[in-house]
Amino acid sequence: MKKIASFTGIFIFCAALSFGCNSKQMALSEKGGIWEVYERECQKCHRANGKGSLIGRIIFKIPDFTNTKWQDNVSDSRLIISVANGKRKMPGYKGKLTNEEIVDLVKICVRSYYPPLDK
Repeated sequence: MKKIASFTGIFIFCAALSFGCNSKQMALSEKGGIWEVYERECQKCHRANGKGSLIGRIIFKIPDFTNTKWQDNVSDSRLIISVANGKRKMPGYKGKLTNEEIVDLVKICVRSYYPPLDK
């Protein structure tokens, strides 16, 4: 019985690490609203931790939202245009999301990863 409990605890700990869970990000996701849109439309590629997968970053050039240099060099207006019209493999969301949702995805969700959550 103790082995099962130990295994379960280790499994949960490893699962939390692999998904990049931390208290700040979990608190943000619990607020709902625009974070539900992020989870539904963006998280499959950009992940819950905002870093995207390694393969996605290399092959599809998915940005790492926690990268300070990237955050410093991209404007809100550029991101809003990219979300609305699409970029590379990312589809455009104009017509699927409201203008307010697109702006909130950028200003609330994408920008929440800066400064990086790890620091």
